[in-house]
Parts: sequence; C-alpha cells; structure tokens
Amino acid sequence: MDNHFYGWFGRSKRQGASKVGSIFTMAVAMLMSLSVFAQDRTVTGKVSDAADGSGMPGVSVAVKGANKGTQTDVNGNYKLSVPNNATLTVSFVGYAKQDVAVGSRSVVDISLASETKALDEVVVVGYGTQKKKELSGTVTSVTSKDFNGGVLNNPMSALAGKVAGLVITRAGGDPNSTPTVRLRGVGSISAGSEPLYVVDGVPGVPIQNIDPNDIATMDVLRDASSAAIYGSRASNGVIMITTKRGKGGKTTVDYNAYYGVETISQRPNLYDAASYRAEATKLGFKIDDRGANTDWVAAISRSAPAQSHNLGFSGGAENFSYRASLGYLKQDGVVLKSGMERISARLNADQTSINGRLNLGINLSAITTKRNYAQNLAFVFANTFLPTDPIRNADGSFFERDASFSQNNPVAYIDGTTDEGRQNEFLANVNGRYKITDDLTFGTNASIRTLSDARGYYQTSVPKAGRTANGSASRTLNPFTFDQGSGKLSAPPAMDQLIESTLNYNKKIGTNSLGLLAGYSYQEVTSEGFGASNNNFLTDNFGYNNIGAGVGLSLGNNVANAVGSYKFDYKLISFFGRATYNYSDKIFATVNLRRDGSTKFGTNNKWGFFPSASVGVALDQFDFLKGSPVVDNMKARVSWGRTGNSEGIQPYASLQLVGQSGTYYDGKANDFLPSYRPIQNANPDLKWEVNTNYGIGLDFSLLKAKLTGSIDYYTRTTDDLLFTVSVPVETGKYVTPAILANVGSMKNSGIEASLNYLVVDGKDFQWTTVLAGAYNDNQVVSLNSSVNPDFKSPNEIFQPADLGGFLRGTSAVNFTVLKPGLPVGAFWGYNVVKFDEKGQYVVKDNNGDGKTLNADGTDFLPEDRAFIGSPQPTVTASLNNTFTYKNWSLNFLLNGRFGNKIMNTNQLIMGRQVGRFPDENALVGSAQSPVKSDRTNSYDYFVESGDFVRMDNFTLGYTIPVKSGILSRARVYVSGTNLFVITKYKGIDPELTLAGQTPGIDTRQFYYKTRGFNVGINLSF
Repeated sequence: MDNHFYGWFGRSKRQGASKVGSIFTMAVAMLMSLSVFAQDRTVTGKVSDAADGSGMPGVSVAVKGANKGTQTDVNGNYKLSVPNNATLTVSFVGYAKQDVAVGSRSVVDISLASETKALDEVVVVGYGTQKKKELSGTVTSVTSKDFNGGVLNNPMSALAGKVAGLVITRAGGDPNSTPTVRLRGVGSISAGSEPLYVVDGVPGVPIQNIDPNDIATMDVLRDASSAAIYGSRASNGVIMITTKRGKGGKTTVDYNAYYGVETISQRPNLYDAASYRAEATKLGFKIDDRGANTDWVAAISRSAPAQSHNLGFSGGAENFSYRASLGYLKQDGVVLKSGMERISARLNADQTSINGRLNLGINLSAITTKRNYAQNLAFVFANTFLPTDPIRNADGSFFERDASFSQNNPVAYIDGTTDEGRQNEFLANVNGRYKITDDLTFGTNASIRTLSDARGYYQTSVPKAGRTANGSASRTLNPFTFDQGSGKLSAPPAMDQLIESTLNYNKKIGTNSLGLLAGYSYQEVTSEGFGASNNNFLTDNFGYNNIGAGVGLSLGNNVANAVGSYKFDYKLISFFGRATYNYSDKIFATVNLRRDGSTKFGTNNKWGFFPSASVGVALDQFDFLKGSPVVDNMKARVSWGRTGNSEGIQPYASLQLVGQSGTYYDGKANDFLPSYRPIQNANPDLKWEVNTNYGIGLDFSLLKAKLTGSIDYYTRTTDDLLFTVSVPVETGKYVTPAILANVGSMKNSGIEASLNYLVVDGKDFQWTTVLAGAYNDNQVVSLNSSVNPDFKSPNEIFQPADLGGFLRGTSAVNFTVLKPGLPVGAFWGYNVVKFDEKGQYVVKDNNGDGKTLNADGTDFLPEDRAFIGSPQPTVTASLNNTFTYKNWSLNFLLNGRFGNKIMNTNQLIMGRQVGRFPDENALVGSAQSPVKSDRTNSYDYFVESGDFVRMDNFTLGYTIPVKSGILSRARVYVSGTNLFVITKYKGIDPELTLAGQTPGIDTRQFYYKTRGFNVGINLSF
C-alpha cells in the first residue's frame, strides 16, 4: 500500500502538477489509505486465571473507547472484531481489570489476577490509617460516590441508611435542624449520645455546616476497640470525615449544582370549614362563624425552593498539590420566614520536601450561615384556630380572637416575629510528618477553630401574643442554656485550640509487620457570650438593632434576661498509644491505650484510662479455606474496649457555685438588690460515663467478590451514668437538694449485618443491592450509685413532656419513666379497658387492690400505671439498589424502623370532642371519637406502632458522552427525597427524634415533614 501511494505521488510530480494540486492529491491519497487501515480484523484468544491457568467463562472483553465487546465462552475463549491499534478492556468480578494493547497480533491471550484492591484500600482510623484487610475492629467506610442524593444541607443526611447500626433521624423538614445520630442505640440518659466527629484529624468539629461536596470519605468507628484512641469522648462512636485533596499534574475544575423544591409531605388531617360546621351542628354546638374557609396550615406554608452550587479547583506539581472550593447553599423552609443560606470556602494544600521525608499539610475552611428560624408556636395556632375564621379583617388588619387563651392567628404571629441569626465559623489546621528514618515518623497537628453565633429576635405588638410586651427585642452572641438544678451550662465554643504530637514506628519483619504509635494531645476550649433584652418599643422600625429604643427597662417593666454575659473554659490533656501487629497476613492484632486528664472532672477523678484490644484472623489464609472456589476472603474478629462520655459534664459542674437567687432590701439604696447564695453542690468524685464494649464479627467476600458483607454481635454496657439526683440537705453536707452525679448503668446489645450483592453484571447492565440491618435491645440496669449511698434515685423516675404551648394542662405530662429493666423513654401509663356510657376512661386495676380512682374520684391512682410501650426501635434496616445501563444510572434507598411505639398526643388532645368543639379546630373523626374526657394523661389507647418503611431517596442520572476537549465529564440527574412512607401510624409521620429522655412523643409543635425533588449537574474540566 505504501509503495502504491508514493509511486502515485511521484508520477504527479513528474507530470508537472502544481504544488497545490500535489497537496490536494496527497490528502486524498492519505484518506484512502486511512480507510484501508481502519478496516476491522478478527482477534481471538483465551482468558485464564493467573492463579491456576484455568479458562474463565463469562469474562467481559471490550474494545476501549468503542461500543463493541463480547464475553468468553465456557472454556474462556473469545472472538472479537477490532480496529487496528485497538486496546482491549478485560474485566471480571473479583479480578483486577486489565487494558491490553492488541498491536498487530491476531491471537491475544490474557491472564487475570485476583482483585486485592478492596483489601488494600486504606480506611481512616484515629491518628492514622490502616489497610482494610488489617483491621481487627469494626470500621465502615463510605465514599462520596455512595452518598445519598437530594436536597442535603448536612453531611449526616448523605450517610443515612449506609451503615448498619447507625440511625440518622431528621424529624421534620426544618432547614435549621440537625439530624439526630445514634450509633448502637442510646448511649446515655442525660449526657450526650452523639458520636464524636473528627474532621481531617481535628476532634470535636461540628459538621452540620460542611458542604457534602467537599467530603471524600466518612469512616465510622463503630466499636470501642476502634474508638478508644479518643478516650473520654468516644463512648458513642467516632465518625472520621476526610475532605477532598488535590493531586499533582493537570489542573482540574469541578462544578456541582442542583435546584430543587420542597413541599409538605405529611400534615395534620384537620377539619375544613364546611366539615367543621357540619360536625358542630350534629353535636349541637353553635359556633361563632365568621364565614371564612381558611386552611391555616396552607396559610403559613409554601413551596420552598433550594439551590446549591459548589466550584472546586485542584492540581499541583511534582511535590505540591492543592484543592480549593467555594460552595453556596440557599434553602427556604416550607414554613413562612424560615430558611437558611450558607457560603463556604475551603483550601487543602500539601507540600513534600527534603527528598520526600517532610510532608506538610494545611486545611483552611470558612463558613458563614444566615438562618431564619421557624416559630414553632405557629404550628400549635394553625392546628387550633377555627377554619371558619378569616386571616384578615375587612380593614386589612389581622383577625384575632382576643377573648380566647389558646386562639392566636398563626399568620399574624409569623408576620410579626423576626428571629434570625448569623454563624461564622473558621478552622485552620496545619499538620506535618517528618520521616526520621525509613521506619520512624514524627508528626504534629495544630488547629484553631473559632465560632460566633449572633442571633436577633423582635416581635411587634401586632400579634396577640406580643401585645403585653408592646414590642420585645433581644440580641445574643453565642446564646447558652443553664440548668441550675443539674449545673449544666451548654454553650457553643467561641474558640477551640488543639496541638498534638505523635511518633509512628512501622517495621516489616519478614512476612510480619509491626506498628507502634505514641502521642500527646492538648486541647483548650473557651466559650463566651452575652445577651440583652428590652420591651415596650415606641416604634417597630428599629427591630432588634436598637435594644435601647425600648422603654421597658426605664419604666421598670419585668424584662427577662435584660442583660447578661458569661465565659468559661476547660482543658483536656491526653497521652495515647497504639500497637498493631500483622502476622503473615493471617492474624492481625491491635491494642489502644489512652489516658485523659480533664478540668471538667472532679478533684478525685481528674484522669481516666481507656484501653482496648482486638484480634482479627484471616480464615481464608488457612488450609481449610485456602483455594476455596466459594470463599475469596473471610476474616473473624473479636474485640474489647472501654471508652468514656464526658459530654454530659460541663465546665465547673463538679465545683460549688455561687449565683443570684432572690433579692434583699438595701437601706442605702432604698431598694431591693439581688442576693447571691450557693446554687450548686460540689462533687469531687464526678467523672465521665464508662462504656465497656465486647464484640465479635465476621467479614467475608464470596463468589469472586459477587457477595460481600459483614456481621457483628456486640454488648455495650454504660456504667457511672451522669444524672441529677436528690441529696439530703439536712445532713449538712449539701447546700442544695440536687447534685449531678454518676449513678446507675445501662446496657445495649445487638446484631449488625451488612450484605452487598452484585445481582447482575452484564456488558451493558449491572445491578447491585446493599442491605444493612441491625437489632438493638436497650435497657436501664440501675439508677443508684455504687460508691456514695447519698446518691440514690427512686425506682421510678418520671419524665415530663411538653406537648406545646397555649393549651392548659399540657406543659408537664408524665408519659415516660426511667426504670430498671425498661428501655430509656419507656411509656408508663394506664391500660384503657373501655369507655363508660359517658365516654370516660375505664382503666385496668394493675395492682389488684380493687380500685382505680382516688378518694374524690377526680383522678386515677398512680399505682395502676404500667409499662405500655417502648419508643426505641429494636430493628433498623435499609435497602439500597443501584442499576446502571450504559450511561444511565438509577439508585434508590428504602429505610425502615420496627419494634418501636409512638405516643400519639395529637390524637389524645385533638382527636376528642371535649375541649375542641365549638372553640377550636380538631382532627377529622374527633366528632365520632368515643373519648369524651378532658383528662390529659398517659394511656395505652393512644400508643401506636411506629413501624415504617420509607422511600428515602432516589436518583436517576445520565452521563453525557464527551469527546476530548475542555470538558472531561458531564452528568445530569434528577433526585427525590421522602417519596412515600408505608406505615400503620395514624399521626403525621412515624419518624420522630430519638433524642432526649422523652423520645417517641408526637407533639403539636412539630415542623412539617417535607418531600423534595431536585435536578442537578456534575461537570469536570
């Protein structure tokens, strides 16, 4: 062909063709030549297993960059038509993918090696990383590609349903709410039950404002053997967040954006005006009918848009890399005047020098968030205000029912109230590692984090609720809460400083390896803030920006929290170490030690010791499983560890404190002045809660990695629970009748399982399903101290619940009890046998004394109460399915909870006739309710099953084929959240928060659950 080409071209020259003609002729000839070269030819070959040389059937053999391929036959042979200079991509589940250049060969045999990448993947653990195959603790890693889709303003929402035993609850759709996170059940009664969050090596960082687009991985340390390296803060597990970093080479730009809309998905089923009129007439009531037809829930709500944009830049040179990002999120709430707007910036940079021995890293992040807070009382008003009432009067003013205690116009309340804040967060983290020798590395990590949370509130005198104050305003910086009874003061950290140093030794000894870590940590946290309030404003024009414009203080009005400030700090000093040993890739052992000293603790318990140990055995490396055609790898694990929980101990909680209490008359001032007295007992023995965890587990990969998973059994005992108990003041040892002490114990035990199955692995179509499930049993064991006989609790401690304001008799109802043998938050009340002819409750005589009413017949005897249900789910499960067809992908997640009960107080209060008609709205069906009693108490009649299955989210995406050029990747998608829920629960929504001592109570002050849809795009340049 070449001789023909050049011969033809030579003749053209000799015949005197022009230069332009020669070029044209040559171009035509080249095209003809290329067309010949582009003709396909047939390639054959065999794909065999590198381990034993056997032929491999069903292997995918495709031409790279072209929609052309085949699969091997039963003997591993294949036949494929390919163009010249083709490259074959050969892949099979459980084996390393290969790209093989064909060249001029007509026979191309290929040998595939077993895929070991999954076992060699690195997961983040405390103060370092480990290969997945060497882990002997329980650690689950989730990468960004596996995050949930939809409108996400919190990273934990992206993790929901991905980890067995990790329950993430977002009760309601408030953009300013933070999901409740529980790992392996409720870890405490009154102390914190949230995991410890560690962001790029910095512990204690609040993660609710981190843009999920900036996160690379989240590693969940589920057992004490993994978490003990963080000592007195790791009782509820540890979640390690690693943000994305740059790579050397070409600069890349990523742009991720979405736009979505949220609407109310579940709302209370209230009477409309027509049905309310009809039911009132049937019941013989005459209502004060104003002739309107108002849907008050609709009047205070809207379709809420949301948009998110994230722009990331990454690149670098041989010894330097960086990644910078800028994010913007704006999410309106479905309730009027609620929402949030966030701007975030992040820079991660890495530098290597001194011949690769020195590695320096810097992480900078700045986040500013503007929040408009929802007015929860508006939900109560929207439920009770009559649908026959108008929003406004004829003159345009808001309609109000002035003579009614509980009737307030919810639209007027929201319109006349401004409640907003701005949070500014800054985190700077510098870390360095210097390789002293090939085996010994010195590391240092220093960070500083600041936070300011400024909040302003103003309510005009227009809504009925604001008339008494005639306009009220407040301004706070870093607002705090203080409970004199327990001595707990909670406030955000204004400044958090950390410095850590480590020595890391890793030595390969033949087929074995040894790792040693020693470290020191010093952390100091300071909180400070102030606040001011005033009322009686002559004009609303200033809002909360001119507190002095109110004349309430000068007139001597009672202004709550008129002025105040605070400051406190605490320090945590720690020494920690870890030893790991790998014996011939067969046996893996890890020992962690940490000693914490904290200024939070009492004088006699300043230091705590937290050890752990775990062993893993690679069963597949032993003769009885080695070479198995079914088992790829299998590892058994056993672990033990002790961790602590100091979140329930606030600074100075162990000290005797003096505070304001009452007034005294001062003759010189001729006025009453504030007096001070001891308000808190000293407790020199106060210490952290102690969590002891035992666990066994099994990790496995079967059928060439087609089925992978793990199963774990654990027991988790928490001793020295932090709780406020009564003490005998008459002994003279105490100055107040209550003290925060370590009393009692609690136990969680359960099973966790995770299965990942590749259902279909075709050339164009793949289907993967992931099932994660957990069973957990929670039980309070004891409520008394084993050390101090003065620290005693009653056998039954009742926990009052607030069912919502502006309804008499519902601010402190005892629905739940703390009692040994029962779970936290157990419902304790009366078994309703029937309703008598007057519609009154008839309850069961549980104690068998022949009576259920007190002497005057006005109330039931407390002795007849019993356990009527647990709010704690015993089983949680999720099912995640991912389908891909060529460039299309579909993912959906089902979440479920089972075994828990819900106290439906909405039905208790708003589902009865008494107290509703003709003055307040009610739930549909209340006119036919057999309940004609106005007693608000804990009855099993209103305890319902909380079981549900929810279509939590779905994402349908399409990857747009792009040719070489500026754009390297393009993907568009549509997502949805909370598409439907399957449940027998009759209330608004069965997914209630598990936080606090009174979980599982459905109240009226509940931000409406939302359903969202969004469209998005991912671009890479």
